[in-house]
Amino acid sequence: MPLEVLRAAASLARRQGVSADRALLAEGLLGEDDFYRVLARRAGVVFVDGPFETAAFADLERACDRGYVRLGANPFGAEWLFAPRGEGIARLIGAVRAQRRKMRFAVTTPRNFSARLHRRELASAALAAPCKVEAVDPKLCAQHAISRRRLAKVFAGSALALAPLFQSDTALALIVALPLAALFFGHVLLRLYASAAALETQEKRCRIDDAALPPYTVIVALYREARVARQLAEALDRLDYPRAKLQILFVVEADDQETAEALREHPPRSPHEILVAPPGLPKTKPRALNIAAPFVEGELLAVFDAEDKPHPRQLRDAAAKFARSPESVACLQASLAIENGEDNLFTAFFALDYAALFDAFNPGLCAFGLPIFLGGTSNHFRVAILKKIGFWDAWNVTEDADLGLRLARHGYQVQTLASHTFEEAPVTLKALVNQRSRWMKGWMQTALTHLRDPRQLRADLGLARTLATLVMFVGGFLGPLLGPLLAAIFAWRAAFGEMLAPKTLVDAAFSTLWCSLALSGLASAFWPMYLGMRRRKLERLWPAFFIAPLWQAMLTLAAWRALIELWKNPYLWRKTEHGLSRRDRSARARPPARSTIAR
Repeated sequence: MPLEVLRAAASLARRQGVSADRALLAEGLLGEDDFYRVLARRAGVVFVDGPFETAAFADLERACDRGYVRLGANPFGAEWLFAPRGEGIARLIGAVRAQRRKMRFAVTTPRNFSARLHRRELASAALAAPCKVEAVDPKLCAQHAISRRRLAKVFAGSALALAPLFQSDTALALIVALPLAALFFGHVLLRLYASAAALETQEKRCRIDDAALPPYTVIVALYREARVARQLAEALDRLDYPRAKLQILFVVEADDQETAEALREHPPRSPHEILVAPPGLPKTKPRALNIAAPFVEGELLAVFDAEDKPHPRQLRDAAAKFARSPESVACLQASLAIENGEDNLFTAFFALDYAALFDAFNPGLCAFGLPIFLGGTSNHFRVAILKKIGFWDAWNVTEDADLGLRLARHGYQVQTLASHTFEEAPVTLKALVNQRSRWMKGWMQTALTHLRDPRQLRADLGLARTLATLVMFVGGFLGPLLGPLLAAIFAWRAAFGEMLAPKTLVDAAFSTLWCSLALSGLASAFWPMYLGMRRRKLERLWPAFFIAPLWQAMLTLAAWRALIELWKNPYLWRKTEHGLSRRDRSARARPPARSTIAR
């Protein structure tokens, strides 16, 4: 190597607070194979660049941390295999100098070392993945909260309780309507007050030196995502974080070789590893994330989706906010924004809906100290806290919503992060219904799980946060389920009944109740969207407001489908396909930029 390159690597290593070899290799100044071949030659030992067998009694769990492992039978007569880093390299060279007899060890690259050991560990990781939450608290695992018998009781009880609503205006109907209206009013007030609180939230950004940045792990769970592999690699390469402190783990399913090959063809330049999840149930994203959990090396962890384009400074901003936040802050949720909002009216409305949620509603909830249902991506966690609560619930198809609530129940906080990630909205109605039905089924699973013991939920969260959680469930899936039915009752009684001309006290009570709920409901639906539109500068998408009735019809279809699926196949994961937007199709039509792809 030219001396100037080595000096540059040493200077970079000092600035980032890492060893010189990490800086040299992570920045691509020298190939890993070349570096460790030279090290093996310097030590006078064999370089192993392929498979190896470990001893039957080798401690594989600690081998990756230590950087060496005892070998089994091998053709080069070595007893130990080393893949040293940092000070381990100096110690190895010192041991060679001090040792007069022939050294009985071999050297390999850290990538080959970890990849081979991880393949051995994947089987045990896959066995543990479905029951990580169960090992911490079985009551908070969706698998134990959902059964046909319990669902039948919930469905039957709900139907009997709501039946009087569809009778004529009677005192019994009013008795049933009052608590239901109270829940809907609670959701309306929560949306309005949280959105108002978001107007006062302004996050101060700060920067911390490279040397103070902690090791960061990024996990991306993929399934049938070959078409966006190149886009994903480019997005990850744009992350402004010291590569020597960045670990990227891709998790692909065993029956998805196409995605694995696409990642190998278009890899990111940062250090990364492709973990192939062994077959097993449930076949969900949280199971894949749990399989990756034992291999996480960072202090902080971020989860991204295949189509994500996070802001380049997002990891730095998250690390800086964690550094100045109390230890009770376990998670930061970045804002999700829609990149293809101009494809059609549905993607435009999706963009406004996301702006309302991530730029108005969620920041307001955090300002009040209330639990929030996390988005499925751009979540940043303290790894130590994730381990304490059992990582993700593999049986919940909206593991993000469940995780946000479990963090709150364990006494931890979630805050928002003033950084955005661009996502792709579904471009067809079928894909949109598939996505929303999975979300609503997951919210139903989360409600059944956490309302299993209401007293314990109140003890964990307190009364105010429990009520806020309850009304968020109501708005999340009960509103879409019952909304059209209640709207039909309202319209019928307004046109043919005595809604607008009450004659009795009961009629007047019904009229006041329904009219107030209708007007406030409209305000709570559109005001956060208007605020989000202004904050995200999406004024050009305002014509999408006109398809609001179609959007509500879509939500109702998705909600009823989710309810049926909860009974028939509660753990089915309906995947959302990506790479279908106009911009993605045109990007794939262009040749790849050589400067952004590591070949």
